[in-house]
Amino acid sequence: PPTPTGDAQNAQDALLVGADPEAVRLLDRSLRGLAAALAAESRPLPVVYAAWLSHGDLHLQLAQPAGKPPAPWRPGQDQTFWMLSRADAERYGDTETAAPYPGLVSLGTMDDSRLLLNLEAVPGIVSLSGRASDRAAVFASVAAELATSGWSDRMTITVVGFGEDLTALAPNRLRHLDGIEALIETMEAETRQRRGALGAAGHDSVLTGRTGPAQHTRWAPHLVLLAAQPSAEDAVKLAELAADASRLGIGYLVGTETDDLPGAAWEMQITHESKLLAPLLGLELNAQLLPAAQQRAVVELFAQVDPERDPDGPTTTPPFLVDVSEQGRPAVYARLVGPYEIIGLDTPEGDRSILLQEALALLLMHREGVHPRVLAAGLWPRGVTEDVRDALIERLRAWLGTDPDGSSRMRADADGRLILAESVVSDLDVLRSLYHEATQGRGVDNRAVRGRLLTDALGLVRGPLLEDRPKDRYGWLSHEIIDAQLPLLVADIGLALSAFHLEKDRAEKAIEALEAALKTAPTDERLWNELLRATHATGDPERLRARAADLLSRSGARGLPPRTEALLDELLPTWREGVAAAG
Repeated sequence: PPTPTGDAQNAQDALLVGADPEAVRLLDRSLRGLAAALAAESRPLPVVYAAWLSHGDLHLQLAQPAGKPPAPWRPGQDQTFWMLSRADAERYGDTETAAPYPGLVSLGTMDDSRLLLNLEAVPGIVSLSGRASDRAAVFASVAAELATSGWSDRMTITVVGFGEDLTALAPNRLRHLDGIEALIETMEAETRQRRGALGAAGHDSVLTGRTGPAQHTRWAPHLVLLAAQPSAEDAVKLAELAADASRLGIGYLVGTETDDLPGAAWEMQITHESKLLAPLLGLELNAQLLPAAQQRAVVELFAQVDPERDPDGPTTTPPFLVDVSEQGRPAVYARLVGPYEIIGLDTPEGDRSILLQEALALLLMHREGVHPRVLAAGLWPRGVTEDVRDALIERLRAWLGTDPDGSSRMRADADGRLILAESVVSDLDVLRSLYHEATQGRGVDNRAVRGRLLTDALGLVRGPLLEDRPKDRYGWLSHEIIDAQLPLLVADIGLALSAFHLEKDRAEKAIEALEAALKTAPTDERLWNELLRATHATGDPERLRARAADLLSRSGARGLPPRTEALLDELLPTWREGVAAAG
């Protein structure tokens, strides 16, 4: 995506400082692991009203006692709580089990604990009262988190009375309706459909249809966020719809100016001091909010990302282009694509060496600049004092040194963001620049130049990003978009170089380029399809048959993608006979 600026860049900084990808990963794996364990014991999922995250431990608040939890879960403070320690959660791996509680959403914190309410499990409406602007900040926060949460699969979020611009966060998940009338009409139809589907499937609730062999997208939650005050008549209709909603996987959060909304099972209030109160539940939280200004900035940040990739190459200029000629040698060169290596600087002495190298890697991946708060959040995710942070920045500045004109190789811009000089370059910068020059620069009209630039680019790829990084460091890399972009970029380079060779019927050279790209992007369907075409171009049917068999063995139980199957039908019509014989 293009480099954000202004409010969008400030929003990115705030998100990077506040991000906790490790907590999201543990929550997701823990919930899916619980669902898998219960399914293995042929036990249903319990109804969960809320989850508490406290010092890394996870506490689930059940609607009613559900017996002894499966190991490593254990009983909590009473029979309606199940608890999992962080140490036990870290032992969970990835699983194909469907997300059991995708309706969980953060409401705020109390002391050192974070509360997540399961909106789809509440037996009725959750009402929210308070000033309109304060309510709007709660609704925006809930919508934004549901749209992007990492512990869910598919879901529908319908927003009414606010948030039309928020659909940019997840166009396939979040939709906006113009008014309550359209909402009631939509939900009446969906409620009828879900009741019928549950009855036909023989399930008493969506929870029994969400796990095990009965998994199906129809059991995905539908969460309704209605910020506008409903009329008395509409409020009664909503209450009727919500009466059976939790069984159907539908949840309602409704804004109100009063404290007596019909059908409200849980009543909450947001105060002007950003406190979220639920007296009947004994809750007083520091509310999680997304005020209007920050909402606009977050939307701008997401809207800048174009989800449609151009198969013919990039449409935007990389954020930092380097001189790829012999005259463009940098003063400091860092190799990030593969094992980390720094050329042009002495290795720092002592314990500070690891931190300084990590800080440099973070700055190299953000040529637009990194605010000291973001840098500190990445290097010290559990927090650090400003004096320790500032001391490291000064050591980093001294380590990087100065250019021949005396200027520092790291400076601060007007907003305080740390920016590297153009004399400090990474192989990632060179990789992007070579591909840009080959496809949008000199290589466009000069075939020989294009081939040389693409070959040089692919030669830079030595493995995954920061391949040998310490396991207990670089946690910030898990929410860097470059970690997902790099395989796509390498695949684009491999495809372009393959096409370059196939233009001159050099099938072997094309295969060599594609196989090199597959080492970094092993699951890219485009590379495999082009590899099939290049192998077909060799005129050796046995070699193509072997390539197809290799691809089939890699595809596993999911089978081949439809486009790949269609391509094999075209290039090797007998390939299915080989599959049948092997079966």
